[in-house]
Amino acid sequence: MIDCNYPNYKGPNLTLAQIWKKGEEREDITEYIQTFYGPNNWNRKLYQYSEIFPNKDSSYHFYVEFKGEDGRKHWFGGQVGNPNQYFNPPLAVSSNQ
Repeated sequence: MIDCNYPNYKGPNLTLAQIWKKGEEREDITEYIQTFYGPNNWNRKLYQYSEIFPNKDSSYHFYVEFKGEDGRKHWFGGQVGNPNQYFNPPLAVSSNQ
C-alpha cells in the first residue's frame, strides 16, 4: 500500500461489494471492503490486490457499487489482478441515470 495525498477527495457512498468464481454464487463482502474504503476515500491509500483480496487469484471476479450524493449509481468490476498490482479500477457511472 502507498499513501495518497487527496485530502479533499470524497467519493460516493459504498453500497455493495461482491466477489465470486465463475459458476459460483456471489459472496457479499461489503462490510469487508468498507474497512479499506473508510470515509469515502480509501483511507487515502492505494492498495495492492494482495492486500484487498488475500488468497484470491485471477479466477475471482469482483463488483463494487456506490451511490453518489445526487443519487446516481457508480460502479466498477473486474477480475482479481496480479498480487503486486495496485487495485485502482476506473469508476463508471450508469448512462441511463
